[in-house]
Amino acid sequence: MSHDERFARRRRAVSDVTADALRPSSELYGQTAGPILRCRTCGHSFVEQPPAVEEYENTEDPVTIREERGRVATARRDLAEIERIVGPGRILDVGCWTGSFLLAARERGWEPVGIEPSKWATEQARSDGLDVRTTTLDAHGLERSSFSLIVLNDVIEHVTDPAASVQIIAGLLEPGGAVFMATPDAGSAVARLLGRRWWSVLPMHLQYFTRGSLSLLLQRHGFRIRWIKTHAKSFSARYYAERLGGYSSSIERVALRGLRTFGKLDRLVSPDFHDRMAVLATRVDA
Repeated sequence: MSHDERFARRRRAVSDVTADALRPSSELYGQTAGPILRCRTCGHSFVEQPPAVEEYENTEDPVTIREERGRVATARRDLAEIERIVGPGRILDVGCWTGSFLLAARERGWEPVGIEPSKWATEQARSDGLDVRTTTLDAHGLERSSFSLIVLNDVIEHVTDPAASVQIIAGLLEPGGAVFMATPDAGSAVARLLGRRWWSVLPMHLQYFTRGSLSLLLQRHGFRIRWIKTHAKSFSARYYAERLGGYSSSIERVALRGLRTFGKLDRLVSPDFHDRMAVLATRVDA
């Protein structure tokens, strides 16, 4: 892989990425943790200088607690698709945050386990009776070949070495086990149109995958792609209106006022901008 080609469209880098900037609901669109480079061979793009891992340990985001209803609804849809390929078993959610995906999995008969670097998020997940450990994938201490399904939901774009992460995942899966990933699609029409103003260009995002580069990563580490498709997330209308503040505070105020007037602030919506993708891949065993 060639690492010497810089992104054609320059992103504004931030020199000090704080815990607040790493919030899932961050609105720091167009800012990155360092210069973005692009591989000439596969088109994958990545940040040259990742933020310190300890900042994730200190990250808090109460907005995600308010939005748990939508996060669980999204997880239920994802699991319904996943279960067409792999049935309920032991599931590991890597970077599980407050455990919304694990809650949905538990109610569907899965045995849930999670790992999460944020101390605050881990405490929230444990308060729901979930088995969530405050650790990272490269220091997990979990038994090899012990999971039917491993989930990385909005996680693979945060890791410094995706190849190493996928290799660890392959070792944790039982024969024929599956990995599910959801992540922004840097090859989408929306991403290309908005360029540096795309809402998925954020300080915490270190990797920018396309469908091709994500598929290639998994295939190179012994996985078979079962499907790859667009991926929509459910949140309240209020949440999406608040995200407009990353572009214009006045537009955000108008949107919130309108939703409040018509009593639609808490309405659950699932807009699909076709700029996110989800992939399910199974481990190929000789």
